[in-house]
Amino acid sequence: MTHLLKKELSELFNKQMLISLAVSFFIIVILGVLMTTTVSGEIADTGTVRIIDCDDTAFTHDVAAYLEEQGYTVLTGTDFAQEADTHHWTDAVLFPAGMTEALLERHESCTIESYSVLRSTSTVAMTIGGTGAQTVSDAIQAVLSEEYLTGDLAFLEDPVDTVPYTRANGVTVQADSAAVVSSLAMFDMLMPLVLFLLVVLTAQTIITAIAAEKTDKTLETLLSAPVPRTTIIGAKMLAALIVAGTYAAVYGLGFAASMLMTVSNGVEVSGMDVGAAFTDLVNTRTAIETLNLEIPAYGWLGVLMQLALTLGIALTAAIILGAMVQDAKNAQSASLPIMLCTMFPYILSMVSDIRNLDSGMRMLLYAIPFTHTFIATSCLRFHDYPLFWGGMAYQAVFLAALLFLAVRLYNSDVLFIGLRKRSRKEQDA
Repeated sequence: MTHLLKKELSELFNKQMLISLAVSFFIIVILGVLMTTTVSGEIADTGTVRIIDCDDTAFTHDVAAYLEEQGYTVLTGTDFAQEADTHHWTDAVLFPAGMTEALLERHESCTIESYSVLRSTSTVAMTIGGTGAQTVSDAIQAVLSEEYLTGDLAFLEDPVDTVPYTRANGVTVQADSAAVVSSLAMFDMLMPLVLFLLVVLTAQTIITAIAAEKTDKTLETLLSAPVPRTTIIGAKMLAALIVAGTYAAVYGLGFAASMLMTVSNGVEVSGMDVGAAFTDLVNTRTAIETLNLEIPAYGWLGVLMQLALTLGIALTAAIILGAMVQDAKNAQSASLPIMLCTMFPYILSMVSDIRNLDSGMRMLLYAIPFTHTFIATSCLRFHDYPLFWGGMAYQAVFLAALLFLAVRLYNSDVLFIGLRKRSRKEQDA
């Protein structure tokens, strides 16, 4: 038993596995710090309330003071568009002129305006960020009840209504940012998921296939055949792409179907106001067009090109890593670097907008070629064209370098030497 255990461990804990674990550990630590910092930044921003005070009365000042007493940081400005462009405000609540008069003198409910800047279509980021409008509304109700008005006044239960406004690409429209994001998020969440599955499944498929060929001793015969090595590499890449594409299509359709079923199960069709729902849908689509969030035809072509480059990088990297694997037992660990370099940009793109991270974090993530495909639709929707086309150029250069390395590797005698060393070790054993 002891000798068999030592034999199995010596085969599993080899140089390739240790290198893979070291690389994976480094990636987990660095990108884990990125995720923690990103989520912490999103959560910290929920403690800031931004107010555009067009009423400018003692009552509105008391509301701001009440918020500060509750632990919020209150920022004030005069124009939301200006503050959003110069000071990067992400949201604000506007107190209209005459609000104090309506509340204190006429005892009438009034309307405040809630502004949000849309810089990504991440539903997770919106969930973390919450809404400042509700916080301000609660503060207004508390100040009215505790300091200004007494008695059983019905309007004190709901003293203010909120009208939402959304700003994106330099344009502001009356629309709920959550509705806009929900309308766009179906595809913007589905495409990264399918891409993640494609990259991971493709890498594992091709590494496992090469490892199996080494175990069956067919790789040496294949490389000895009078066939160009580029043809061998191309066939392996195409086969892996077809298999992984099949898996990703099935998983993607299943994900889309589950989301549609979840949404439909939450709707009471018999009691739904179809006319109102249709009107909301039309208004949301109109807001998306007005905000210039639609992706043009050439943009979709660019997204497909980035997807092709990403898959090419994953396939080529898998071929190189597969050449270093001794047998099928180590195929799983060999694919870890590719999986982790795909997983963390994917998760970060769901949590926050990678384009708005600190410069050091951005550069580190941009160095991972898969990142550019995960943020492709966001770049196009928010008109960050230099980053989109620059990312595509970087991916093309990265792929060319990997292809050059793969061809050099398979044209050399390194694989033959490794295979023959392995055969001698097996014979000695």
